[in-house]
Amino acid sequence: MSPSVPPTSHHTVPATTGTRHTPGGEAGPPGAGARAHRRRLRVEDVTVVDHALMRTAVRGTIVGNTMEWYDVGVHGYLAVIMGQVFLPTAASSVQVLFSLGVFASTYIARPLGGIVLGRLGDRIGRQRVLAATLILMAASTFCIGLLPTHATIGAAAPVLLVVLKLLQGFSTGGEYAGATTFVSEHSPDRRRGFFASILDTGSYLGFALGAVVVSALHLTLGEQAIIDGAWRIPFLLAGPLGAVAIHFRLRIEETPAFQAQLDAQQAAGAGDGSRLHGAPGTLRMVRTLWRPILISMTLVAAANTLAYALTSYSRPTSPSPWAMTPCTGRC
Repeated sequence: MSPSVPPTSHHTVPATTGTRHTPGGEAGPPGAGARAHRRRLRVEDVTVVDHALMRTAVRGTIVGNTMEWYDVGVHGYLAVIMGQVFLPTAASSVQVLFSLGVFASTYIARPLGGIVLGRLGDRIGRQRVLAATLILMAASTFCIGLLPTHATIGAAAPVLLVVLKLLQGFSTGGEYAGATTFVSEHSPDRRRGFFASILDTGSYLGFALGAVVVSALHLTLGEQAIIDGAWRIPFLLAGPLGAVAIHFRLRIEETPAFQAQLDAQQAAGAGDGSRLHGAPGTLRMVRTLWRPILISMTLVAAANTLAYALTSYSRPTSPSPWAMTPCTGRC
């Protein structure tokens, strides 16, 4: 935390529109207009930011987000190949539908991950939960690279693939919700939205990295080699990439806002300083905040529909060795 707090007399906010507040706190008559007094902000009204700590937090979350969305994107870019590997005897249209269905299955688990891991982050801290989501994502992606194929274990292979993709979705739901809250709590008041929006940089960097890796495989090895086993390489790369991301993630500290609540709770004798107690329940939050939740869901759905159409499901004008999208010469 910063060693000193700026004088609060320098920070003012307008009084409530149409009401004049006197120094004693009484409300004056409406229509005071330009003559309305300004209430001075108190120290507790201002978020004092340690900029070095904030930069470390933003970098750590971006690196983690890049890793998370690399794992998500790789399967989208290998959708056609995965269908051939895990359903080799099915028609090509069934293989594509299977791959897209597996890709979509992650969205079933995402809301659950956001609810469960978000609540856990409210209790034990964002940093520990964010480290756990990254470990879960890297481990499940790495395990996809180790999966036996349909030729080895039959129908159990696609079932195991779906299970691992559900784990990815669960992790992703907790990752983005937790990372957004984490960065917001580290950010200065006036630029909170800006710093939270930077997380999308990591998401698209992850998709771009996945596209580069899969494109390089197509250009250097060819499609048949990828079907024969090279499809595992992008997933196995999640192991070392995840280790690097986890290293950065473990270096970031808990948010000052959460730590302050822990300290206040411990000082009041209401806990041991390891977790928060008395957080509002999920149903209560939904009942209270249903309108902004619905607006947020609509905006995110609209933006992500376009984003995934461009990054994971775009039809090329002609087949090419590095065209990896679900409709490459097969739709």
